[in-house]
Amino acid sequence: MKKIKLFIWRGIRRDYTDGIGFAAAHTKEEAIEAIRKISEDWEWSSYAGELLTHEPEVHDVPYGGWISGGG
Repeated sequence: MKKIKLFIWRGIRRDYTDGIGFAAAHTKEEAIEAIRKISEDWEWSSYAGELLTHEPEVHDVPYGGWISGGG
């Protein structure tokens, strides 16, 4: 049985500062699908390509971290 991993895409959905995408899944494809399921149509059509063109960080769980806010 495959282990669940945490997939993190950093530096996507840029506005004034970088955005982040993440999902807990077995595969990269499953992670992308999990993000699609929670996305509004406009979000998915605007940003889905970034998940395909950026390689995610992949971490075994448990995994922890934090990111400071930008201004």
